[in-house]
Amino acid sequence: MAKDKTKPRTELTSRREAALKLKRADNRKHRWRIARNILIALVIIGLATTGIVITVLHVQAGAKTLLMTGDPTVEQITPPNATSDGLAILANPSATFTDTTITVDMYVDYQDNNSIEAMQYFGQGLTDLSADGSIKLYYHLLYVSDTTNKNHSAGRAMVAAFCADTVGAFEGYNEALFANGNYYAGVGDGYTDLQLQTGFASTAGITGDDLTAFQTCYTTRATSTFATSMSSLNQTSPTPDKTNFPKGITATPVMMANGTTVSMSSVMDQYGTDNQLDSASLLTVLQSVVTPSDTTPS
Repeated sequence: MAKDKTKPRTELTSRREAALKLKRADNRKHRWRIARNILIALVIIGLATTGIVITVLHVQAGAKTLLMTGDPTVEQITPPNATSDGLAILANPSATFTDTTITVDMYVDYQDNNSIEAMQYFGQGLTDLSADGSIKLYYHLLYVSDTTNKNHSAGRAMVAAFCADTVGAFEGYNEALFANGNYYAGVGDGYTDLQLQTGFASTAGITGDDLTAFQTCYTTRATSTFATSMSSLNQTSPTPDKTNFPKGITATPVMMANGTTVSMSSVMDQYGTDNQLDSASLLTVLQSVVTPSDTTPS
């Protein structure tokens, strides 16, 4: 009897069809997994891109608030107590002066380590002497440190200080800036907008309508043109002490009494640096510079 080969062929065909179906199913799953992974990747990329855009916009917005200059259409303001040549601000305009009042010129930079250290030592004495009219105090401000530190901190501080002058609070604001300056700060450190717009204004006693006017002036950078001009002029204009600075001041701090340079480092060596220099000692120093003691040649 001949062997029936139909059954094996049928089983083989069935197995082949089942294998093909399984392979097609696996292919469909594989394609689905690829599509799913692509979709997930696109979602992730989309979220990442959105995050990057948001981050960039946030950084750009933050950078904009940290610029020294603002909208060029904003009307610029000259501080009311600026000198006519634009080189300085008179710190104590309400004081009474006489022919014997000593004129003190301070050349400082709000972000310069040496300026901050000097002002934290001499500043209170200068304020006390200016308050009672013992000295006529001028501040010549520069922002040379911004180039070194690659920011606009000193420039923005100048803008804020000049805005404080528009509401009669320059000297108090100037004190607050130097009192909070860190002369151990590293490159890139500086004043925040929150400090300049709110914190130091509070310390300087700026409140009410004056605070509103000050903050508007600062946020619009309405004194930035004057700040830029003052810094540039002081670096290129001869000082009262033409012997030492015939072409201007390019490094701070510098103190002059009636046009003669005061050696601040010598004063600090003489009186020590444990405490701020008191006003009586500072006045003695200034008087000795203005009227040197007579010496008899040997």
